[in-house]
Amino acid sequence: MSERSGTVDENDPADLEPAVPTAYPLIAVLIIVIAGAPTTWLFPAEPGYLLAGGALGLVAVYGVIFTNVRLTTDGIFLALFGGYWVGLLVHYHHAPHQELLFYILSTPVAVVATVIVLPQFVVGRPQTFAMALTTVATLLVLFGVSLVWLEHTTDAELPRWVGMDVMGYGEYRTVSIYNNPNPFGIVMMVGTLTAAYTYLTRRGPLWLGALAICLLGFVLAEGDAGFVGFIVGFPILLSAIDRRLSIGAIGASVLAAYVGIRIGHVGEVMRTTFLGRVYRDVEKLERLSENPMLGIGFGEDGILAYDPHNSFLHVPLAVGVIPGSLYVFSLLYALAKGLRARWTPWTGYVVGTAAAMLISMWFESLTLGGVSVTPVLLGLYVGLLLQLGRNDHGRPPEADSLRSALRRSRVGRVVGRIRG
Repeated sequence: MSERSGTVDENDPADLEPAVPTAYPLIAVLIIVIAGAPTTWLFPAEPGYLLAGGALGLVAVYGVIFTNVRLTTDGIFLALFGGYWVGLLVHYHHAPHQELLFYILSTPVAVVATVIVLPQFVVGRPQTFAMALTTVATLLVLFGVSLVWLEHTTDAELPRWVGMDVMGYGEYRTVSIYNNPNPFGIVMMVGTLTAAYTYLTRRGPLWLGALAICLLGFVLAEGDAGFVGFIVGFPILLSAIDRRLSIGAIGASVLAAYVGIRIGHVGEVMRTTFLGRVYRDVEKLERLSENPMLGIGFGEDGILAYDPHNSFLHVPLAVGVIPGSLYVFSLLYALAKGLRARWTPWTGYVVGTAAAMLISMWFESLTLGGVSVTPVLLGLYVGLLLQLGRNDHGRPPEADSLRSALRRSRVGRVVGRIRG
């Protein structure tokens, strides 16, 4: 039901009958959880990358072989992003490096899984996806709060970020399952936006409580990049529900900024985090100007040694201006396509969350095609942007049970022909 009109909106996937098995959107949420493996403190990073990469590979194979999801995406996006990937090949020809080879091999798999397959799983049951992701975000916060409790009551060895000050007050900072506040802040930004969408579309005290818990976890993460993204994405989300709510959110953001300035947090962040990264960005641009064709590469003096903490500078700096520009334009094109779609609550949620991701990328280094949690989230919401506005709502013609879906999949049809 449309929140604005109280009637079914045939252009909003959330208002349509479910078109895929219940397991499909749950697979998308499970992949988001598994993608946290490379950035968790629970076990080493290398096995985490193997686990996350393997999970994305399995999803890509499952989607291609065992379902009938459409193996296409927007042509312009594909041309832009494909040009970037060709640029990676050219760069590897001139300056081979193991890290670059990993990107070349993992990027097609990750893009097929996150941009093509998983978004079609999600739009078939968007409400199921939103509720499941809200539940996961809530559990992450509760686990993070339990770490703070352990920090104050036991001598357990915990990540160094746990129990630090939150905006200069109270020793309650937490990272939950992640190894530092940056991925946890981005995850909680997405989780809080999802919880807000879930409550506004489902209502009820249960989802209101989940939203409150997610907001608590978001604050305790103190991820400044996530805060900036949320300030942009939340009013966009609300604008699709009620414009008055959106105006109120902007007013609340202004008030929060005023409070942050008064307590000194905004000034401290500007002096330390933002200005420090701006200075580094200028330094990296100077390095890029020395070799704009190939960038600084991946060697000992390359991108791994000079991480700019700016995703829009990260790729051009690493591989050159031409492939880097194609990469950046592919992301901006996806956002523009989402903005042109019919404005519904689901559209507002997707565009708002994607915009929040892109804003936060100004302060963090992540690349579409990676296998950790932030690139996976980026790929998923880029894919959801590209799904908006499709005449068929981007929904694969699946049945409403997993058995029927398998029977109607590519493999199922081949087996049926052989049996026939």
